[in-house]
Amino acid sequence: MKFEFAKITKSRLMGSLGLHIKWKDEKKSLNQFFLLDAEEDGIADYVGLRNASVKEIFIEENRLMGGLGSSIIKITKKEALNLLYEYARMNIKSSLSFPGNFSEYEYLLKRDTSVDEDSLFFKTCISISDEVEFINYMTMRLVAKDSKALRYFSSEKKPLYPEVSSKGAVLLKNTVSKMNDNRYYSSALIEDTTGYYKIKLGFNIINEDQFKLRSILAGEKQILDSEIIRKEIARTEFLAHFTIHNKNFFYDLKKSYPTLYKVPFDKGEMYTKFKPHNDHVKEEIYNISDDLEAIFFLQENELIFTALDEKTYKVGFKVLETIGGLSLVNEFIFPYPVIYDYAESKESRFSEFLASI
Repeated sequence: MKFEFAKITKSRLMGSLGLHIKWKDEKKSLNQFFLLDAEEDGIADYVGLRNASVKEIFIEENRLMGGLGSSIIKITKKEALNLLYEYARMNIKSSLSFPGNFSEYEYLLKRDTSVDEDSLFFKTCISISDEVEFINYMTMRLVAKDSKALRYFSSEKKPLYPEVSSKGAVLLKNTVSKMNDNRYYSSALIEDTTGYYKIKLGFNIINEDQFKLRSILAGEKQILDSEIIRKEIARTEFLAHFTIHNKNFFYDLKKSYPTLYKVPFDKGEMYTKFKPHNDHVKEEIYNISDDLEAIFFLQENELIFTALDEKTYKVGFKVLETIGGLSLVNEFIFPYPVIYDYAESKESRFSEFLASI
């Protein structure tokens, strides 16, 4: 089959990219969807659709790429293959298995094509609009140990930046303050394999054709317990508990929300709807959960629906009423999210979980 097109999300600064490649001949077609994780997982997800309908392709593209909060652009065949080769090396280096039907794309990973890597990197990044947004993104990249991104946004050829986290670290919250024209500091709450902690970071930046880092300084880590973290990142959670009577409910839900991202748990499946943008990164107080729009947790004949603001909750509730096949058990407003606690708890029913908290 011949190459037809390749599309990529401009979400590199969030740590992940969605890649869609289409191959076609007179009788056959293959649409390949890859989730590329720049932080540690390499090629993290893959779905191949052969001779798929326009609807099937739309659903899969929205599932994989729609939740990354960025626009989508076309890239060349060489650029697409170069990205696959680069991210496959991360799988190999970290001894991570390749996802999905590996035989469908294994041959693509052997093509080490030559492209303008600087140009390709910046193609996959959004245009940063202001200093606060830049500091938040650079804090994310520093916490994620993303040396490549930090290097591209450095004014130095061989930048040296402080080690502030361990492998698999996540920036939970960041508060940015301005010191003077070129100097900012941020107070970052971080989770990694060693626990939770707060650290203050100082940034010296320049803004010419684009924002660049001159230097980053780090203060001492302050270890925090989980209760403090819970309070720091707490958001009010609006929650509805339903009984499902419609056997086709999930398919109807996917029609209404084609960009749902699935996370399996032992007792059910969580489907997350992210906002179609990453505007929360522009805020002086960045919170990791601010890109969430809604969560649907399904198990057997039970649905838990949550949202972090009342307006979104009411809209989602009306959508569920329109889908039908549900009976409302109860509604709740919690001072902090409990949906993840329930998903990971030993209780098999939500009513049992409520009794335990």
